[in-house]
Amino acid sequence: MPLTTHGGALAALLAVAACADPAPPPSLPPDPTPTVPALAPDTVDVQGVSRAMARIEPAGTGRASGTVRLRDTGVGVRVLAEIEGLSRSGYHGFQVLRGRDCEADPAVHLGAEFAPHGSVYALPGERQAGNLGNIRADRGRGRYDRIDPVLRLDGTASAVGRAIVIRAGRDDATSAGGAAGDVIGCGVFEAGA
Repeated sequence: MPLTTHGGALAALLAVAACADPAPPPSLPPDPTPTVPALAPDTVDVQGVSRAMARIEPAGTGRASGTVRLRDTGVGVRVLAEIEGLSRSGYHGFQVLRGRDCEADPAVHLGAEFAPHGSVYALPGERQAGNLGNIRADRGRGRYDRIDPVLRLDGTASAVGRAIVIRAGRDDATSAGGAAGDVIGCGVFEAGA
């Protein structure tokens, strides 16, 4: 075959290719930066705190009183509460609020902007840091002692300066705010102690 025949076929293919629609540009991968919810307007970046304490005083028609102590253990925050004035028996919701005083909305817990209410046993990211579950009452007294892997003393999600409440009923771990009824005791965490 003469060389010119192949050259003519090649020229015809190039002419057809030039008339074809151009290939669409490759799509870009999604932005790898996750969307971060806005922090509460009263957020404070707490640093250097390893212990905090709140004195619980009666609230509303309740009689709950006592202390809640927090201590950083390196693997979580140990929460130790000793409360009196509870029901004879039963469970009482136990929650750190996003608010900074006992007038704060008890349904808005610390970390509500980052996670659903969730069970105290849920994995990090699947529950609000302020949802500590329930205190079990026995003859009007309750003790709570556990290391919580979600609650923090440092950073913008610190419990320091936030209110902690005892509720009249059991926290159901699923409803918004826990559906635990009225606040019967409240205090505010202060660094130290």
